[in-house]
Amino acid sequence: MLRKVRFCSAILCFSSITLLFLDFTGKAQRWFGWLARIQLLPALLALNLVVVVALLLVTLFFGRLYCSVLCPLGVFQDVVSWFAALRRPKRFRYTPPLNGLRLGSLAVFAVLVLLGVGPVFALVAPYSAYGRMVSSLLGPIYGVGNNLIAKLAAGFNTFLFYEIRIGIRPVGTLLVSLTTFALLSVLAWRNGRTYCNTICPVGTLLGTVSRFALFRPRIDTSQCSGCGACARSCKAGCIDPKGRTVDTSRCVSCLTCIDNCPKDLLHFTWRASHD
Repeated sequence: MLRKVRFCSAILCFSSITLLFLDFTGKAQRWFGWLARIQLLPALLALNLVVVVALLLVTLFFGRLYCSVLCPLGVFQDVVSWFAALRRPKRFRYTPPLNGLRLGSLAVFAVLVLLGVGPVFALVAPYSAYGRMVSSLLGPIYGVGNNLIAKLAAGFNTFLFYEIRIGIRPVGTLLVSLTTFALLSVLAWRNGRTYCNTICPVGTLLGTVSRFALFRPRIDTSQCSGCGACARSCKAGCIDPKGRTVDTSRCVSCLTCIDNCPKDLLHFTWRASHD
């Protein structure tokens, strides 16, 4: 049940944010603009402390739910990974955490922010990276579709739609968008959430907090045989079947592992007092 709620929420947020980047009428902004305001990095850079504290508290209670539901770039990777699973289901495996790379990337990002080098840190900032991909690659297609519908509607004397001028992004922006799209798609296709758990500054920041998450996936180690079914379904690569542990700093609370345990030994529960 929890996984279904999370999945539906993620798809609704993802679709709404995508529409925000495509809409040229301003109507989507009135309905879904709040989703842009609760993105972590934009809120942090705007010093919107209410949103930042709220997101950190959610992470402290439920882990990286933000990465799994609210972050459009994270959900985009999940969509790519889902298509890959149609061909190769349960293809993941546990990978040791690259903490040096994660912390180093976060430190470089923080320095770039302090120096005000906006165009550079925007390359890896998840919300801006996703927005650039959508507006540059999908935007022209969306515009062409709108104009076709407007022409058809005009033939029936219906003017709910109107034609717009389709602008083409600069070559540099297109190249960056294509490179980002290709790189993230390949990584997600092969290994799920690699980007989120290596160089994403939001993933590393929230991962630091989610180490202490009060609710987390827990393995009943007294009965677990270490079959690895949960690890093979974990797109974050954070379940160690041999050690029977879950690295909560990389877990994105997707709950897929719970549904894939053949003995129902994984549960999303309150952290035990001895953890």
